[in-house]
Amino acid sequence: MAKKDLKLGTFWLWRNNFATHLTNVCFRWRYIRRFEWAQRKEKVMGNILPVTSNQGDAIRDMANEKGVGRTKWQRAHDDKRWSKFLDSLKEPVPPEGARIFILRATVKLDQPWPEAVTAAGPNTPGHYNVHKVSGLYVPTGSGREEREYVLLNHPNGDGDWNKALLWAKEEELVQTVPREAFVIGAEHPTLHNTLGMNHMRVVATTECTFGGGRQACCVWWNGARREARLFYVSYFVDAFGWFLFRKKSSVLDTKS
Repeated sequence: MAKKDLKLGTFWLWRNNFATHLTNVCFRWRYIRRFEWAQRKEKVMGNILPVTSNQGDAIRDMANEKGVGRTKWQRAHDDKRWSKFLDSLKEPVPPEGARIFILRATVKLDQPWPEAVTAAGPNTPGHYNVHKVSGLYVPTGSGREEREYVLLNHPNGDGDWNKALLWAKEEELVQTVPREAFVIGAEHPTLHNTLGMNHMRVVATTECTFGGGRQACCVWWNGARREARLFYVSYFVDAFGWFLFRKKSSVLDTKS
């Protein structure tokens, strides 16, 4: 009887150990599968962080609390109301006290620097430092692309360079290079009138090191005059500066 009990006890111990091992294997497999799925999702979405399952669960709980059942939920999915709502969430929201302006322009990615500077600021003097930083901004590609841009402005003069970059990161926007700011001046020469400003600057948000400090290129409007300039980033703190960013999926058309 004792041997029988011992064998039975050994069997149950083996069974429990096997069950525990199997559970651990299944858990690890599910974890690896979720990780692989997340990695694939990350690659598909580029630099945009994918929505988490916890965030999805929170929306589901909110819908249940508001009495939106699965039938109405599915109907909103089928008639594209959910899709339209999600499209609206992609639009950037300005910080408190700030404002944004959205516009399009076709940038020539490999446009020669002198040509780009002249097109942006036909009144730019030849001795300006903006002419000296072409080697710091090599072309980012070739051909022409129509892109959608977001301008950020602090009308109360309480913005600054670092705050603008932090906001753009939160809104999943891309920093721009000088050729993109220059094309804004070339294609939108009366932008200052559109924005109701006699004096203003559109600044490219990729800085460079020049003259021992952090500087950035901009297009400067002053009435009928328009110049391309290079300023220290600490200069862009007043109400006249517009920080230029690009939407990540903003390539609307590609031209040779």
